[in-house]
Amino acid sequence: MITDPRVVGALIDIARESGAGRVLIAEGSAYPSGAYDTYASFDAGGYRRLAQEKDVDLVDLNCYDSVDLDVSHGSVLNRVRVGRAVTRADVTINVPVLKTHREALLSNCVKNWSVGIATREEKKLLHRCGLHDAIVNVYATVTPSFSVVDAVVALEGDGPNLPPGKPRPPGLILAGRNGVAVDAVAAAIVGIDVRQVKHLVLSERRGLSTTDIKKIKVQGERIEDVRTSFELPSPKD
Repeated sequence: MITDPRVVGALIDIARESGAGRVLIAEGSAYPSGAYDTYASFDAGGYRRLAQEKDVDLVDLNCYDSVDLDVSHGSVLNRVRVGRAVTRADVTINVPVLKTHREALLSNCVKNWSVGIATREEKKLLHRCGLHDAIVNVYATVTPSFSVVDAVVALEGDGPNLPPGKPRPPGLILAGRNGVAVDAVAAAIVGIDVRQVKHLVLSERRGLSTTDIKKIKVQGERIEDVRTSFELPSPKD
């Protein structure tokens, strides 16, 4: 369900080698009970230990200083409140774990970023006002510099909450500057018709990227060589 801290640790090393001064690990945890305890998640996921080893700071975007941003041409939002740390960073790297999702079908770059950077109450709002539209509204307002997907062990089936999904190990790392394009490639790899992922369709209509695999430059492994069929979520009641 969560990104392997070894992936984040490697990115911290690369950032430092590239001249980064201060590095933050920022997250805004969500949980079906409403606990939203990001620091408990940092502990459980091994991130507090990683932060100590790499000498970086942990930031809870649910509780940290936040900022209200105007949403231009928003379909369901005219403003969104996000963690200020995200808007202050010179470079932002979005590091999702590849998941199927009962409500969004695919939870990867675009959804992870848009829901993750929103503060606690905003997360609830995004789901209430129309999740797919809200995701695109946020992503178009605050866009990460780069996305790196942990698809070493992904999640398939129902989830990520309850009922839980199932671990699936594609053994891949996906990365790119455009998260919408990366999501389109991820969907092709796991056997999801990108036309069924509403927030990606809306992203393309918004002009954020094409979702046509034929128009996306893919380097490294060929999609047909790593393609697998994920178990999809059960239909919502």
